[in-house]
Amino acid sequence: PSRSVHLLTDASLIALARLFESLQYAGGDSEDAVVSHEERSFRLRCYDEEVPSRPRAFSVQELLYDPGRDVFLDPQGIYPDLRSAGLRPQGRGGELDHLAEAAILVSRYPYTADPESFVALGSAAGPAASLEFQRELLLSVLAGRRPDKGLALLSACGFVGRHWPELERMSAIPQTKDYHPEGDGWQHTLETFQHRKDADPVLSLALLLHDVGKPEASPTAERPFDGHAELGAQIPPHFLRRLGFPEAQVRDVTFLVRYHMMPAALRKLPLYRSERIMDSPLFPLLLELYRADSSASYWGPDGYYEACQIYRTYRKHKANPYRRNDGSKRGQRPRGAAPLRPPLPLH
Repeated sequence: PSRSVHLLTDASLIALARLFESLQYAGGDSEDAVVSHEERSFRLRCYDEEVPSRPRAFSVQELLYDPGRDVFLDPQGIYPDLRSAGLRPQGRGGELDHLAEAAILVSRYPYTADPESFVALGSAAGPAASLEFQRELLLSVLAGRRPDKGLALLSACGFVGRHWPELERMSAIPQTKDYHPEGDGWQHTLETFQHRKDADPVLSLALLLHDVGKPEASPTAERPFDGHAELGAQIPPHFLRRLGFPEAQVRDVTFLVRYHMMPAALRKLPLYRSERIMDSPLFPLLLELYRADSSASYWGPDGYYEACQIYRTYRKHKANPYRRNDGSKRGQRPRGAAPLRPPLPLH
C-alpha cells in the first residue's frame, strides 16, 4: 500500500536518463534517482560491482527480490536476522533515515527497536526533516500492519513532538478510566490501529487525527471533551496541506474527523439531521472509523453494529420507490411528523 517502491538496478544513471524523461536525481546515499508514475515513486539505487554500495540501515533490508525469476536473493547472508526479534543496524548510523527505516520496519514486521538508540535523532537540533520526507514516512508507517508500533517509536524519540506537534499534544490529555482505560489521547489513538482492518490511507489518516480536537475542547458536566469533533475538523486541513497531501484526501479526512461521532448518535438523531451524512460515499469509511474507535475503548463494538443496521435500513428504504427514506409509504405522512393543525381563520 505504500506509495514508494525501492529498486536496485544494474543500469547506470546515464542509461536511466535515456529511459525516463521524468527522472529526478536524488543525490542521497540510499538512492540515486527517483521516477514518479501514477502517484507512486520508484526510488532507484544503481548497482556497480566495482564500487561497493553503502549498506542499508538494517541488515534485513539487504534481502532482495528478483521479479524476473520470482526468487529472493540473500547475498549478505542475513537470513537468520529475518527471524530475530530485534533489528541489527549496519553502517555508521546516526542519520534520521535510520530512525525512519526503523519505524517503517517495526510497523510492517514483528521487529522491535530500542528508542534509546534513536532518541538523539528524532529531537536533534538543526534543520527539520523535509516535508516530503515527513509525508512519505507517515504514509509508509500507516501502510504497515501495526502503525501503532512505528508511531510510538517516532514519538518516544522526539520526532513527533518536533515535526507533528498537533499529534504530540494528545499525549497531555488524560481520559477517564471508565471509558478509556487504554490511557491518554495519544495512547487511545495508537490503540485504534490495532482494530483497523484495512490500510486505506484516508481511513488511516482519519484514525490518526480523529481526536486532535480534544486538547481544544472544554469539559462539561456530561462531556469531558465537548465539541472536540467540530474543533478537531479545523486541524487536519492545516496539518495535511503542510505535508503536501492531495486536496481530495484533505477534504475526505476532514469530513471523517468532523463526523466521527455521528454513528454513535444515529439512533437518537431525527432522519433530517443524519440522512445527508449517510448519503455520503464516505459513510462506510466513517463506520469503520467508528468501529476502530469504539473497539479501542470501554464502549465495545455494540454501537457499531447498531449503526450498521440503521444504515442498511436507510439504504433499503432509499432504494424503494414506494417508500420515503424514513420507511413510511409515499402518500402518507412521514413518521414522527408533527400533527396537522386546522388552518387559521382568515381576518
